Amino acid sequence: MKKLLNFAFVGLLAIVAAHIVPDILALSGLADPEFIGAVILSFAGLRNIEEQMANPAGIRRIGVIAVADLDPAVIDWPKAVGVAPDVDKLTMLVTTALPVSVGKTVSVIIPADNSAAYSFENQGDRYYQSYKHALSFDIAGLTKAQSVELRKFLNTGAIFFVESNDGDIRVIGSKLSPIVLKSKGDSGKKGGDKRGYALSGDNDNFVIEPPFYPDTLALPGMLEEE
Repeated sequence: MKKLLNFAFVGLLAIVAAHIVPDILALSGLADPEFIGAVILSFAGLRNIEEQMANPAGIRRIGVIAVADLDPAVIDWPKAVGVAPDVDKLTMLVTTALPVSVGKTVSVIIPADNSAAYSFENQGDRYYQSYKHALSFDIAGLTKAQSVELRKFLNTGAIFFVESNDGDIRVIGSKLSPIVLKSKGDSGKKGGDKRGYALSGDNDNFVIEPPFYPDTLALPGMLEEE
C-alpha cells in the first residue's frame, strides 16, 4: 500500500509539472524561454578548469575605440537586454559585430610587461546587484608623442577589447556605459624606477560580466578578416 501511495504521489507531481506550472507561468507573463531556463538551471556547472589545462594570467593586447567612432544609428552596443540583444547570455558570446563608422577602426595598445589587468564584480545587496567592469595598464615612457595621444582620451568614453594570454577577447564597457580612461604620469626617482603612465577606468552599469568577442566576427584593426 505504501509503495502504491508513493507511486500515486509521484504521478500527481508529474501532472502538476507538465500542465499546471506552464499555465501559471503563461498567466503571469513569465513563460519566456530564457526565464524558464534560468529557473530550471542549477549551480552544478560551476567548477574549476580541468586538470592538465593551462590557465595563464595576464593581458597581451588591448584594443580600444571611442564610442564617438561607432555607427551613430546604433544606440547601444554590446547590449545584453532588450530587443535583439548583442550578447547570448547562455554562452556569454557577443553575436553582433562591432558597429564601427565608415573609415574607423580599433586601435591596438601593447601594455608594458605584466602591467595590464581587467576585473569585474557583481556588487550591491540582494535584489540591487549589478556588475562593475574595470581595466588598468601601464605604458612605459613620458614622451611628447605619448602625451599627445593620451590627450585624446580626456573626457572621452571608450570600449576596450582585452586579449588575454589564452587568446580570449573580452569586451570592457559599452556605448551607453563606456569606460573613461584616467592617466597618471610618474617620472620615477632613480635610474631603475618605472617611468611612464598608469592608466585605469571603470563603470558599474552592467547586467553581465564582460562578454567574449568571438573570432568569427569582424573586429577591424585587431582581428584579421577572413
